[in-house]
Amino acid sequence: MTERKVYKSKVDWWVYAVLAIMVVGCLVGPMIDGDNIAGIIVAASMAVMWIFCVTGMKYEINGNQLGIRNLYRWTWVPVEKICKVKKTRGGLATAAMSLDRVSISLSDRNVLKSSMPLIISPKDMDGFISELQRINPAIKYED
Repeated sequence: MTERKVYKSKVDWWVYAVLAIMVVGCLVGPMIDGDNIAGIIVAASMAVMWIFCVTGMKYEINGNQLGIRNLYRWTWVPVEKICKVKKTRGGLATAAMSLDRVSISLSDRNVLKSSMPLIISPKDMDGFISELQRINPAIKYED
């Protein structure tokens, strides 16, 4: 039986700030026009969509496969194809809800059909990296 470990995505404060700004923005315009119902409907819809995005992000190590779930879509990567893992910070648009991120480089560019590294933000970054290295000791780690 393969061991399955799930890592939640770290979510920074700014994600919630963006949600609050969106909800307030959706409410202010219709309130000025006197159409409170439309503002409430739009604000609630935006909040629900944003919450699905935040809670739909997770990472799973299942056997020798790394799974990255972004909302409803899974991307699977063989752990033996990972050659380097590096802690990073940055604002690139990725499957990460935090600026504290892990950059994962692959030895085979055909796995994702891209030469760009995977950039994700597991909450337990050290445990996540240790688990990857336990499965594939050849993974180089840069702090």
